[in-house]
Amino acid sequence: MELLVEKCISTGGASMAPGDSLRRVFECIASGILLPGGPGLYDPCEKEPYDVSATLTHQQREDITALAQHTLRLIAFRQIHKVLGMDPLPTPKFAAKRFINRKRRQAGNTGEEGSEKKDRKEKVMEVTQ
Repeated sequence: MELLVEKCISTGGASMAPGDSLRRVFECIASGILLPGGPGLYDPCEKEPYDVSATLTHQQREDITALAQHTLRLIAFRQIHKVLGMDPLPTPKFAAKRFINRKRRQAGNTGEEGSEKKDRKEKVMEVTQ
């Protein structure tokens, strides 16, 4: 487990937050690092190259890879509490509006304000000339 985590995080680049590191480990497993024909996990302490996942059967390797893919889907859809085996966090009491689309008109807006602004702008241009 330690070899797997070290290899995944060291290939991730700059320092990562703990959540990003967890996601990175699942990404590496889901990409097929343990599958036959994949890069494998070699122990740097051994003199001879030895794949530490060699004792796993083909079915076990596929099961681990499929589980990692499913876990990534859960994390992507904000279901990490299922991965961690805990209750979901309570929703905040105040709902902050994250995305405000300012380009669209509101339902009650008829567009008259825009024409009034245009008329005022034209009057200002005439006065200044």
